[in-house]
Amino acid sequence: MSSESALQEYAEKLAAVFTAAGFPRMSARVLMTLMVSPDAALTAAELTARLGVSPAAVSGAVKYLETLAMLRRRAAPGSRRELYELPEQAWYTATLRQPPFYDAITSLLPEGIAVAQAADASGPASRLLEMQQFFAFVRTRLPELYAEWVATRA
Repeated sequence: MSSESALQEYAEKLAAVFTAAGFPRMSARVLMTLMVSPDAALTAAELTARLGVSPAAVSGAVKYLETLAMLRRRAAPGSRRELYELPEQAWYTATLRQPPFYDAITSLLPEGIAVAQAADASGPASRLLEMQQFFAFVRTRLPELYAEWVATRA
């Protein structure tokens, strides 16, 4: 087995763990394929060939990963093609930054709490309130964790 094949096989194992944790399967496969590629950058055609999937499958996975800031596009030197690459420190930066998800959830929670309280639904109101408190805590701690991680790496 070539070293490239062995790395791709390993990437598939990592992708399976991400998928089992709820990450979209194709996005996990693309992400892990980029993680094990020599330059952490491949064209859509290269991803399609390595993964044995359709260009549409790669396109959807790339779009998802871009929304998480775990992948970016750049022009391939001397070509009209685009390279998909992992930004520096991609996976933990995307994890520890405040993703738009947190803003979207926290902006909706007060409305849900008010609706539940108006309906005299104490169970849902208390669960939504706890969710709001949790996300407020996470939003406060993520920047601190990221700063700590950066300091640890320095």
